[in-house]
Amino acid sequence: MPSHSNSAKVRHLVVETHSEGQRLDNWLVKRLKRVPRSHLYKIIRDGQVRVNGGRVKPTYRLEEGDSVRIPPVRIDARRGLPDPMTLPVLDLDILYEDSALLVLNKTAGISVHGGTGIRLGLIESLRLDRPKSPFLELVHRIDRPTSGCLIIAKSSTILRHLHAQLRSGVGVKKNYRALVHGQWTAGPRTIDLKLSTRTLAVDRVRRSVPDPTGQSAISHFRPVQWFCDYTLVDITLGTGRMHQIRAHAAAVGHPVVGDHYYGDRTADKALRQKGFRRMWLHAQSIGVIHPDSGVPLLVHAPVPAELTGLLKGLDLKQ
Repeated sequence: MPSHSNSAKVRHLVVETHSEGQRLDNWLVKRLKRVPRSHLYKIIRDGQVRVNGGRVKPTYRLEEGDSVRIPPVRIDARRGLPDPMTLPVLDLDILYEDSALLVLNKTAGISVHGGTGIRLGLIESLRLDRPKSPFLELVHRIDRPTSGCLIIAKSSTILRHLHAQLRSGVGVKKNYRALVHGQWTAGPRTIDLKLSTRTLAVDRVRRSVPDPTGQSAISHFRPVQWFCDYTLVDITLGTGRMHQIRAHAAAVGHPVVGDHYYGDRTADKALRQKGFRRMWLHAQSIGVIHPDSGVPLLVHAPVPAELTGLLKGLDLKQ
C-alpha cells in the first residue's frame, strides 16, 4: 500500500519580494514538492487555496505581501524529491545570460513547463539545476515540438517589465523559420486572422481555430526558398496566440511540415518513413529592450542540424 503523510493544519504564508509576479500554481509547486500538480489545481479550483481570503485562478500573479492559505494536503511519501534520472534532459545551450535574464536555445520535444501528463518541464528542471537561484520564471512559451529562443527572467521585476513589452509589442521582435507544405506563390503576406482556442471532442486536444469573434492574431510570412513540394518561410509575429504560426499556416493551405495537430498527415508520414520525426519550426531570434539597460537585445539561435539536414535532401524548384 502507498505510504502517505499529511500536512496537519492550515498554513498561511506571506509572499516575499523574490516571489512577486509568479503564478500561484508554480509558486505552490515549489512549496508542495510531493503533491501532484493535478491535485494542486483541484484544491485551487475548490477554493481551498485562497489569496488574501479570496478565491483566485491558478494563473493569478502573486504580489509581495499577499497572504496565501494552504489547506492540509495528503503527501505521498514515496514520491520524495524528483529523481534526476527521470528529468527531461536539459539542453542548457545558453545563448545569452546576465544578472537579469537568460535566453536558452530550447530543444524540440521538451515542454517548457509541467502539466497534464508531464511531471516536469524545462523550467522546473532548470530550477532544480540551479537551486541557489531564488527566482526563475518563463517570460513566454514555445510549443513542445518547436526549438529555439526562450527567455527566462531572474526576478519578478524583470518578469513584469518583459511581460509589459510583450503585451504592447513595443521593442519586441519574435522571428521564426518554418518549412511548409506546397508552393507559396503569394510572396510576402500578412495573415490577420482571429483565433479562438477549442478542445476537440475527437482527441480532447486544445487547438487554435479561425474565429471572427476570437482574439486578434497577426503573422507576417515571407518565403525565402522554394522546393518542389515545400517552401521555406520566415515568420515575424505581430501577436503571440497559442499555436499561432501553425494555425495560420494551415488556414492558408500551407501547414507546417511535421505538425501533428494542424498538418498534412499523409505527406508527413512519408517524411517519417525517411527518418524525419519532428516539426519543422524554429524560433530563430528574439529581440526585446533590456529591462535594466534600456538597450535593444537581439539573440539568435542557429537552426538545428536535423532541420537543415532535411532541406539538403529536398529537390529545389527549377
